[in-house]
Amino acid sequence: MAKRINNTRVANLTLGGITLGFLISYPFHGSFAGGLISSGCSAGMIGGLADWFAVTALFRRPLGIRSGKILRTEIIPQNRDRIFAALADMVQNELLSQDLLQRKLSAWDFSGVLIRVFGKQEVKLAVGLLLTDLAEDMVNHVEPERLKRQIQGLLQENIDNLNLSQTLAEVIRFSVEHGDVDQLLKVICQASYEFVDQIEVSDALEDMMEAALTRYGENNPARKLVEKFLPAPSVLAHGLQEKVKTALQDGTVEQWLKDSLLRFVVELKTKASLQERVDRFFLTAVTRVLENRKVKDQTAALLRTSSEKLPAMLETISADLRGNWDEYLGRLEHNLDLRLKVDEEVKNILQKRIGQHHNVIGRMVREGLDPLTDDMLVELIEDKAGNDLQMIRINGSIVGSLAGMLIYLLGMVLR
Repeated sequence: MAKRINNTRVANLTLGGITLGFLISYPFHGSFAGGLISSGCSAGMIGGLADWFAVTALFRRPLGIRSGKILRTEIIPQNRDRIFAALADMVQNELLSQDLLQRKLSAWDFSGVLIRVFGKQEVKLAVGLLLTDLAEDMVNHVEPERLKRQIQGLLQENIDNLNLSQTLAEVIRFSVEHGDVDQLLKVICQASYEFVDQIEVSDALEDMMEAALTRYGENNPARKLVEKFLPAPSVLAHGLQEKVKTALQDGTVEQWLKDSLLRFVVELKTKASLQERVDRFFLTAVTRVLENRKVKDQTAALLRTSSEKLPAMLETISADLRGNWDEYLGRLEHNLDLRLKVDEEVKNILQKRIGQHHNVIGRMVREGLDPLTDDMLVELIEDKAGNDLQMIRINGSIVGSLAGMLIYLLGMVLR
């Protein structure tokens, strides 16, 4: 990797050389050569000093001059809030715009991720434990005879009259309030943490950040300058990855999932359109299950079983599900129609959430930038863009020198 040129040193040497040239040539400014060199060096020295003042005034007070109506110094520290607002707006509306997030979401294979997560051994064990706990809660909180009559009545009724969405809402609410889903959510967060921690995810995030920054600054010099204030794509990707990992570990995501489940329960109880979609989905699934020969046999056996054997039967069903977990996941993996429906429903929900909470991105950026003091902000920008800004000083000295020589030559011709 090529060594980076220290433009600050080059700018200082350029200004020093031009100043020395002016001092040496000035006594001979009466001659043509001495006047040409003296004029060029004096103009270059003035241009270099002016640009030194301008570049230094971006970050601090050159010569101790305070900012006033005529001379503006400490421009970046004094515009700290405006810079932070611009950066937050850029990340929210350019790098992670709603349109970009929705395009990424539309290409997301949610069911594939779900199958991989539920294919993990720890998730399988957690679901088995959840089913066992639900079976125990059902037995402990419902009288066996009453449960038996409810099951018989349920199977005898017309399935179209079942309000499955309300039943699902009550099951979710009961599970959340009694902590039945806590272990499952922990396992999901842990599995997600392991997925996010992979180097492939870091590389994908870095590529996405780099592409977004390229699109943002493309053919726009002003945006390219703002882009220099940002850390490198690898730093942005690492920071985003660490924030996600922290949220997965400190309980933020787990609590968000629980809150989302409770909000879903409220919507399921109040929104007719959602109830209709959920009822239609479950009716189709339940009809297929009830038509399965094995399920019919198990249902008949359940009805013939005395209430004293109900816990054992529930445990058998739970064990059967755990034992055939991989088989059921395999069926789901190959059921493309069902996977498409699941993906569509999940993406519709997430697209609404993106629309409702997209402004959180800008707020998170502001919260991340607010702890930066003026000195830390200056140090950050100087580290990323300071070396390039020194080219202004170098160009000012060189262009000033050429302009001074040109003016001198024009003066000699027009004299």
